[in-house]
Amino acid sequence: MRMKVWLGVLLLSGSAQVYADYETGLAEFRQGNFASAVHEWREAAEQGEGQSQFALGQMFENGSGVRASQDEAYKWYRLAAGSGSVEAQVKLAQWYLAERVEGRGVQDAIEWLQRAADSGHAGAQFQMGLMTLEGVGLEQDEARAARWFQLAAEQGHAPSRNNLGSLYENGRGVEQDYARAFALFGQAARQGDAMAQSNLGALYARGRGVEPNHAWAVFWFTMAAGNGNEVARNNIAASLPNLREQEIAGSRVNIRQGPSTQHERVAQLERGDRVHVLGEGDGWSQVYFEAADRPTLGWVASRLIQ
Repeated sequence: MRMKVWLGVLLLSGSAQVYADYETGLAEFRQGNFASAVHEWREAAEQGEGQSQFALGQMFENGSGVRASQDEAYKWYRLAAGSGSVEAQVKLAQWYLAERVEGRGVQDAIEWLQRAADSGHAGAQFQMGLMTLEGVGLEQDEARAARWFQLAAEQGHAPSRNNLGSLYENGRGVEQDYARAFALFGQAARQGDAMAQSNLGALYARGRGVEPNHAWAVFWFTMAAGNGNEVARNNIAASLPNLREQEIAGSRVNIRQGPSTQHERVAQLERGDRVHVLGEGDGWSQVYFEAADRPTLGWVASRLIQ
């Protein structure tokens, strides 16, 4: 089972109820006036405003407008987390897991993740699910992990949708349900999640939760491969023999992003080059081929292949 691992990325963001100094600082930050942003945020942070404390921590971590200092960043993250900033709580958890600060490591991380997850932070819910599934600092419990993934998936969190789909596919912590797995993989795949795209392709290839369809399998494997998933790239070869293979008939033929000449060209193939046909309609065929040694999808006028 291929599970999505946690890669947390936090960005400065706004909120409806914040100190005026935070908004002023955010405006300065967006204009590239980092020192002025620090000045505004420090004033609000020293009054105990959590969002400004978190923003100030980021500035010290990145060395924007101030001299970079992990100690100062940690100080402001810690204050922000205590003030209820879920972003800061998740950031502290990341630092404890990465052993960037002294403490109890995983146990400190879990305490902050639990607070953020209970507040509804989808990334924290996902990480709690992953740690519960793997028994990292917590008792291993597949059913509880599924519940954490479900909470995050309901918020549209793509990696949680993928992981929950994997649990349904394999009957871990939930009753095995290929149709449910197919739906969850599909949601995450359409969000651009490479692992879900690969998993969706596998269900199409195996006919689990859906009728077998090697054209769709190749489509999703290719999408996943384009997003860096090597497992999907290797799986393409197993489905290709089930597709019709044809040759380019024109001397030089443009392959386009969509089924019309108004779409941009993705490649140009020569007479005799071979392509696999995924589907066709309105005089156009969607094809698979290798371009610059990488899997590629495109559209070509059907009259130009034979």
